[in-house]
Amino acid sequence: MFAFLNSRPAWSLDEFQRVLARRGERWYAACVRITGDPGLAEDAVQEALLKAWTQRDQFRGESEIDTWIHRIALNAAIDQMRRQRPGSSEELGEDLVAAGESPGTLRGRIELGRDLGRALERLTPLERMCFVLKHVEDWHLDEIAAELNNSINGIKQALFRAVRKLRGDLQQWRGES
Repeated sequence: MFAFLNSRPAWSLDEFQRVLARRGERWYAACVRITGDPGLAEDAVQEALLKAWTQRDQFRGESEIDTWIHRIALNAAIDQMRRQRPGSSEELGEDLVAAGESPGTLRGRIELGRDLGRALERLTPLERMCFVLKHVEDWHLDEIAAELNNSINGIKQALFRAVRKLRGDLQQWRGES
């Protein structure tokens, strides 16, 4: 029916390498946020890149290549979570908090990042995936529900529990910048 969508020629190795060089760290950071484990995140990105390359003829051009690969990487990270229990996520909190100011501010941000990583680690895998997909990756509830094979109400409940736990764990940081 929409043959023109598949008429885009498969992208070249050079184009693939340019996108990888430009966006690879972004995909990795997103996968770390999902899995909480740098090793699992690396596996997820490698799996995503292999899948994207071998299935590049299925890319329909409805989005940018990097957006398409980003989504594949997130799905691979979710699959990693389904297969294995996540490891330490202290680095996750540090990744979620930007640094680069004065030494005192930087120290505070690092401490916040560590506390956030520990708080995220205490979430259940479902709560963690829902929180990251909703509040970090900006997915819609229906997308999260479909991806995690759960109801929208189940996703809302997991998000509610996650936010409640995070607020409690990060209470000391309320009102601080």
